[in-house]
Amino acid sequence: MEANDQNIHILLVEDDVNLGYLVVENLEGKDFTVTLAKTGKEGMDAITKGDFDMCILDVMLPGIDGWTLGSKLKAMHPSKPFIFLTARMQEADKLQGFELGADDYITKPFSFKELYYRIMVALKRINKSVKAPEKEALSLGEVTLNTCERMLTIKGNSRRLSQRETEVLAKLMQHAGSYVSRSEILKLVWGNDNYFTAKSMDVYITRLRKLLKDDPQTEIENLYASGYRIKHSQEASVVR
Repeated sequence: MEANDQNIHILLVEDDVNLGYLVVENLEGKDFTVTLAKTGKEGMDAITKGDFDMCILDVMLPGIDGWTLGSKLKAMHPSKPFIFLTARMQEADKLQGFELGADDYITKPFSFKELYYRIMVALKRINKSVKAPEKEALSLGEVTLNTCERMLTIKGNSRRLSQRETEVLAKLMQHAGSYVSRSEILKLVWGNDNYFTAKSMDVYITRLRKLLKDDPQTEIENLYASGYRIKHSQEASVVR
């Protein structure tokens, strides 16, 4: 996929002005349109407007930090991919980034070539999301998932899911009763199956299990941390 085929607009939030302009120059050389926000407040204003296709966030920003911006971005624009680009490289920081819903977490120093390819992987996810789904509505027991509207309905009660919640649940419901490997879900939804994205997926599985409690006969089982399946039964039991 070429950037100019998609007219991709990237929001970059980076307070190091020199680095920011270098990133802008390199990405514009790849035919992206890039807007640079130099403070947390500028980033928040741009996120609120939502006039971009994906976002690259520094963590340590003046005023409003990147964690707050990532959380706001996920709440306001759940389908827009975003990447953390930061000097914070502790495992706890990386896990926090993925738990906030980031598509990737890149530590400084970095190569522009690597950044470009990681951006392209993140964009593949939204390309999939705009394609016609295999089924618009999936049903299992009292659970119905409208994949186009990202709407989960259980016993008449509806709530909107995030893009990733929808993609994970849809994948399981499309193969109801059968196990789907962790790697297959990770590559479909996150674009890779590394340690940190696996930790992020665990968070999403936990969220979905809580939502499915409204239908006690429908549950997500795990098989020794290697895969998951969703099933509907009179007496549901979890494989541990």
